[in-house]
Amino acid sequence: MIVNEWGEIGLDHLLYEAVEGEVISLNSGCLCCSLRGDLVDRLNDLIDRRDAGTIAPFARVVLETTGLADPAPILLALAADPRLAARFRVAGVTTLVDTVNGEATLAAHVEAQRQAALADRIGLAKSDLLPAGERPARLAGLCAGLRALNPVAPLFDVAAGELDAETFLAEPLALRPLADTPPIAHSASVRSHVFETETLIQPPALGRFLDLLSELLGPRLLRVKGLIGLADNPNRPLLIHGAQHVFHAPRVLPAWPDGERLSRLVVIADGVAPAKIEALWAALTGAPQLDAPDLDALSDNPLAPRRAGLLG
Repeated sequence: MIVNEWGEIGLDHLLYEAVEGEVISLNSGCLCCSLRGDLVDRLNDLIDRRDAGTIAPFARVVLETTGLADPAPILLALAADPRLAARFRVAGVTTLVDTVNGEATLAAHVEAQRQAALADRIGLAKSDLLPAGERPARLAGLCAGLRALNPVAPLFDVAAGELDAETFLAEPLALRPLADTPPIAHSASVRSHVFETETLIQPPALGRFLDLLSELLGPRLLRVKGLIGLADNPNRPLLIHGAQHVFHAPRVLPAWPDGERLSRLVVIADGVAPAKIEALWAALTGAPQLDAPDLDALSDNPLAPRRAGLLG
């Protein structure tokens, strides 16, 4: 477990009652900026010690960041380091939201919006501290705001015991949009764009789509995660995950996680008009659009710049 705290003296790592293995404290800064290199160094050191047999073999590293951390640069750092990308994969991002102050924090701080938008699951903390008479309305308002930022991540009431260890450690694969998702407020710069299709995708077209998405959005592309049905292997979906312009190696799953053969893609971006991403997705899936490229143009345009992409 790696614990990041803001301040010269770390305390959080002392509060764990029982931890098998090591608790590493990274203090005096935030992992998304000043300590990002320290995190890469610590993870590489853990690999060296594990390979040398000086520490017990471990299957998972849990990283606890400060409440100020932006997950996007951390995800990018993990994916951009060749050794870490080969030895680790991101199992999921969990964001805890203070239900007492959550709505005000989301309204005031873009970092909070990014933490919520980039999460694979969201834990609602301190709901037991809300006044009993206000609790249902306060929780409903907070949940509506969170679902507007992130329509895919499930919400768990921590005080009610909904976020247990098994749920926390599980790798989220289904990527199902939640029901009754409210429209995203126009003032929110961070948005989650969710796409679904029953159309099977040609691998070269998917690779080109991801390249174009990265080129078009640049640093405004915070995270991409998807479960894609490929035309050459429809029974085994492809799991993709990227942060900004760097993608982890795609992983072929043994079967569709929820039994439904439905490709799903989540694109989380900052300050991007939805129409730009929608046009690319329509071109990938062959959906007709006026004055927009079709699937053949996306896959076979000889004038488009080419480079080795996610799928080669």
